[in-house]
Amino acid sequence: MLITVSVNGVTQQIKSQSTLTSLQHEFDLPTVGCVFAINDQIIPKGLWKTQQLCEGDQISLFQAIAGG
Repeated sequence: MLITVSVNGVTQQIKSQSTLTSLQHEFDLPTVGCVFAINDQIIPKGLWKTQQLCEGDQISLFQAIAGG
């Protein structure tokens, strides 16, 4: 069964019971220096493997950028 979520404003269909880690692998998202938020709530990296995604979740991926 598929669910619909939004990843950085783009609607995506993913398998139900997907986690942030599986989403990261499925869409080849960066793994270093990034932070995930679900529905505007930051998810600690230690929970990415167990944090299940739900229908309608708004997922944001932020990546640190060095600058000067």
